[in-house]
Amino acid sequence: MNAQASRGHTPLGPIVRVIELYFMLVIVTVLGYALLKPAASFEYDITLLRIMVTMAAAARSVWLIEKRSSHTRRYVVISMCAVIVLSILDMIFGGEYERIVAVVSWPVLIAGGILYFGGSAFIVGYFAFSPHVKETFVVDDADDDRTSTSVQPTQDPDENIYEKPFTWPWLRNLVIYYFAFSIMGHWAEIGFCWLIVLGVVMGDYDFSHAQLWDWWLCPYPAEGIAVVLIALLLFPFKEWVLKKTGGRVWLSLIISFLVNMLVCATIDFTTGITANADYQLWDYRDLPFNFMGQIVLQNTLAYTIAATFIVWVIYPLMAKWLHRMPARYANGLFVGFLAFYLFLEVLYYVHIGPDGLVFG
Repeated sequence: MNAQASRGHTPLGPIVRVIELYFMLVIVTVLGYALLKPAASFEYDITLLRIMVTMAAAARSVWLIEKRSSHTRRYVVISMCAVIVLSILDMIFGGEYERIVAVVSWPVLIAGGILYFGGSAFIVGYFAFSPHVKETFVVDDADDDRTSTSVQPTQDPDENIYEKPFTWPWLRNLVIYYFAFSIMGHWAEIGFCWLIVLGVVMGDYDFSHAQLWDWWLCPYPAEGIAVVLIALLLFPFKEWVLKKTGGRVWLSLIISFLVNMLVCATIDFTTGITANADYQLWDYRDLPFNFMGQIVLQNTLAYTIAATFIVWVIYPLMAKWLHRMPARYANGLFVGFLAFYLFLEVLYYVHIGPDGLVFG
């Protein structure tokens, strides 16, 4: 074992462990805030930005501390400075000051402010100047790239860009796809509803539906799951068809489109008969070319076009982008997405009711 690796296993020490515990408490506190905060009263303002940065910074800091990464010091200092600045701006311009004053006494407010800002400033100073920190966080993250189990490009930068199944990069990327498209899927639903509003496609719309129109970041897990299935099933099928047809793109595209349509219709119908048995979510019985009111041809075609575009264009681009990204950055993206997505899931799908926790 070389000297650098040996130093990489230097004990973290009590101060670093306390700071790590502080970051964990921050994560729990933010999730608790999401649990107690009614989604209807949540606003998309500087408070949201502060929460996003705080949650991602705390989660990423814990990750780097446990890895003893050489990037820990720089990341903690920069992210904590950003949290301090955003907290001050939130107090001044976001109304956070008035909300805190309304529920706590002045002594508690002053003590909390000293603890919060003083503790944050101590963390910045300690990670910036402590000799112990400089000796502890020395593991070169380039080792992650060299030991990654992904398939690295050879002579052609576009060759072998897809990660080996059942490895950490493969699983990490699937989770990133799920997080990203669960959020973007919500916006896609808004776009489709606007087509109904404009009379481009048939259907009904309800502007009072807060989850769709007002809760902009509310994740739609079905869309995320759909993209994961694309990565696992539909994209490999497209590659197989291309190979079997000798690279004939148009023939492969037609076959891929038809299979995508079958899969989309099956998923949509299965979701309908399980989650929409009483037509409480949607009802297509008055539209032409519907089946049991659960699926309708125009929607199936829209889903199929979207799925085919993702299979042939979006997914390969994302796979190349993540594959070429150094492992430390891809892992950082995963941790940040995970923290933010957990906050959104708790905010919109879990709340405390008279009978305890309520899901959905």
